[in-house]
Amino acid sequence: MNRPTALDISTFSNEMKFMLKLLRTDLPLEADEIIRHSRDIDWNSFLRFAVYHETFPVLYPLLVELNEEQSWTPEFIMNRLKTLYVRNTMEMLHLRGELERVNKLLADKGVRSLILKGPVLADMLYGDISGRTSGDLDILVSKKDWDNSVLVLLEAGYVRGEQYEVDGEVFKNTERKTHHISYVHPTKNVEIELHWSLNPDTVIEPSFDDLWSRRQKSTLSKLIYTLGNEDMFVYLILHGTRHAWTSLRWLLDIDRMLSRFLNWNRVRQLFEESKSTVLGGKAIILASNLLGSLLPEEAYAMTQNQKAHRLAQTVTLFIREEVILYPKPAKKEIAVAYNRYLLSTMTPKQKLLYVTNKLYPSTKDMMVLPLPKSLHFLYFPLRPFLWFWRQVKRQTI
Repeated sequence: MNRPTALDISTFSNEMKFMLKLLRTDLPLEADEIIRHSRDIDWNSFLRFAVYHETFPVLYPLLVELNEEQSWTPEFIMNRLKTLYVRNTMEMLHLRGELERVNKLLADKGVRSLILKGPVLADMLYGDISGRTSGDLDILVSKKDWDNSVLVLLEAGYVRGEQYEVDGEVFKNTERKTHHISYVHPTKNVEIELHWSLNPDTVIEPSFDDLWSRRQKSTLSKLIYTLGNEDMFVYLILHGTRHAWTSLRWLLDIDRMLSRFLNWNRVRQLFEESKSTVLGGKAIILASNLLGSLLPEEAYAMTQNQKAHRLAQTVTLFIREEVILYPKPAKKEIAVAYNRYLLSTMTPKQKLLYVTNKLYPSTKDMMVLPLPKSLHFLYFPLRPFLWFWRQVKRQTI
């Protein structure tokens, strides 16, 4: 199969390159070659990358197999990976149980729901819920079912996240700032992100009814539904794009999706409708270069775009280092690079909506300048000045 133009990953550490070699799906792993490469590895650094990129659910069983004939991975690394793997399996089982409970409660109320990631995606792409990590449950519902969905969660013991409570109630800006609201169960320690759309409002996407018509049953339960393959593929790419692919876990998902049956005519149509064909090409370039994903002709055609290649090369900055992007980048240079990258992924219309939404007040403005409710309208003209003041204070800390 064809390969897109190679990316420059010469600045990647030996540990990162070694991890990528283990994760590649295009070449059989030769034990002697792997052992030879492992001699130059700082194993603590390797472990840190495996945790940061959340690749340990794939790496641990792989390393167990590779160490069967000759033990070459340090014992403390295998023990730590095993601990992480077992813990993740227990957490995923816990999430699965709660997902089945909440899904049934929604169905009993006549609410149609689509499960986006979590245990459903792990089982779908890795054949086992222990093959992927997940910190929460993402559930998409129709806007017309929103009130009933919230009522179901509240009756099930969930409470609304504090930030969403303040922002939504004070500024009525929830839909401007996000595309979901988090609900947390205080005793079960489970967070549910309830979505009314797949992506922020700067992205054009199919209606819920269209997504529902193309849904597929989860193998976890005949009562649980998720997105159809093509909708899932596009959704995962747009999600990874927003997060600058800072976790290889998301790129592993794309690698697994590329090996599934995809109707490429529909994939192309979905990307064209959301004005994101270049972003699809960028993700495929990353998957092929870093993970060795095998590309059908239709996927390869999407990589033949200079902007897609430039964006993919830009993203390697966020992959090779341990960066924090949310709630805000820890380093100024990363913040600047990320904002430039994010804007470069948007169409002119999306950029306008993005900037407009940034000008809308938030709780951060209230923290800088508390005003009585009767004067909240002043946050709109004061927003640029409050933002500037926050930046000044941030640089002086």
